[in-house]
Amino acid sequence: MTENRLIEDNDQGQAVRPPAVATPWQQAQATETFSSPAFTPTLPPLDLDGLGKDFIDPADIEWKRVSPKYLKVRMISRAIWSLIMIALACLPLLFTEVLGWWNMPLWLSVSLAAVMVVWQIWLTIIVRRQVRALGYSERAEHLLTRKGIMFRKVRAVPYGRIQFIDVSSGPVENMVGLSHLDIKTAGGASTVLPGLDRAEAQRLREILTDLSDTKMVGL
Repeated sequence: MTENRLIEDNDQGQAVRPPAVATPWQQAQATETFSSPAFTPTLPPLDLDGLGKDFIDPADIEWKRVSPKYLKVRMISRAIWSLIMIALACLPLLFTEVLGWWNMPLWLSVSLAAVMVVWQIWLTIIVRRQVRALGYSERAEHLLTRKGIMFRKVRAVPYGRIQFIDVSSGPVENMVGLSHLDIKTAGGASTVLPGLDRAEAQRLREILTDLSDTKMVGL
């Protein structure tokens, strides 16, 4: 009986097929144990200024407020925009009742103007609270900014991601001696810190520039 023979006869004369030899692929599948790969973390847990937590509680931070003169800037700007918006809302009433160009119902044109007046008055009333809600805090690793009344927003700007800082001021700001910082960070993000005295704006720009250079070298 040769080795190449696939079927052999046993003692009873029955054909017996020799045991099949497993292929290398089948052997690998039989011995392989499927388990989810274990990934090791590449970044340490977020720790803001050594606080040992990954969130910021605004109540635990001593905020620096913007200049009180910034309220005057906001009130002047708000008054200008309010006049523009009320004038636009009164155009249907003008075109319908005075010039006769449109055929809009009187109640609708009057309602549009009245709603706009009430809305602009409300926006003017909350300006004072909006200014009070503005603030910033210089931390060990971040510059924190806050704004908003109903929808509060706290932003952390890492010093190492600051690319450049602009100090600028508009016409109304120049009248009262104020400036604002425009902070550009990596990725195209921008943070504006308004209502700063000129000396404070220059001080912040110098400090943030030095901290940015120091932190970027350490990355």
